[in-house]
Amino acid sequence: MKISVIVTVYNRFEYARNILKCLINQTCTIHELIFADDGSKENLFDAVKDLIPKCNFKIKHIYQEDLGFRASKNRNNGAREAEGDILLFMDQDVIFPDNFIEKFLNDSQEGKFIFSRAINSTENEKLRIEELINLDGKYSKIYKDVDYREKIKQRKQKNNKDIFYNFLYSIKLRSRGAKIPSMIFSINKNDFIKVNGFDENFEGWGHEDDDLFNRLYKAGFASKPIFFDMPPIHMWHHHEKSKKESPNERYYRKRKEEISRKNYRCVNGYKNSSKNDNKIHLKILN
Repeated sequence: MKISVIVTVYNRFEYARNILKCLINQTCTIHELIFADDGSKENLFDAVKDLIPKCNFKIKHIYQEDLGFRASKNRNNGAREAEGDILLFMDQDVIFPDNFIEKFLNDSQEGKFIFSRAINSTENEKLRIEELINLDGKYSKIYKDVDYREKIKQRKQKNNKDIFYNFLYSIKLRSRGAKIPSMIFSINKNDFIKVNGFDENFEGWGHEDDDLFNRLYKAGFASKPIFFDMPPIHMWHHHEKSKKESPNERYYRKRKEEISRKNYRCVNGYKNSSKNDNKIHLKILN
């Protein structure tokens, strides 16, 4: 099985460097890394070119014009260019342990999407983590240096809740399984295509990920959480003012009613993209 890692990016390419360093140290090699770019002004290649010779996997950069926050279309752009059997979607501001890819590959199967939760870092922790990554990138050293015991305990509690909700879903006592974030999740590409991927009618921040998971559950797919002894870390950053309220609330509720009637395919998604403009560019970086 080949795995394509799709990382959504928008400027702040120090995070892209972190992703590359984590992937270089993996116990299992990916097939390709796809940076799905939502219109960055910064130059991605200049930011990562010194790391590219160390990568024994393909690196692609697919770029769409900056017309505002278009996460659905951006992720679908990456999926359409993916050669792998498994799509692993990630936000740009996470780092992860050396067995991260191996665990996702071992647990992946058709009919099931896999996810993991990250623990949050503080501003001071984020600065210290960046120092350690720039030294040698060893994930184990980060966990020795920064005390995450209480946060890991909280994550285990959340993981148990995910498992419980999935159990209730499996015996039809819930209409859906665990409510999960799109920050880290993988899915078989054929399963992703079955529901037509992300709904590109979601523009602006909010709800596009929950809509996808609603549709996957309604289509009969199951989810499974992965817990790591050293979980992924979400790097601290300022929250955007635009993310306090979602412009998609009304559309999300409308689609949720339609999905309840087993209308789990979106109209404008992986196929029949909502805006087939010519301002989408693909570059191979190695």
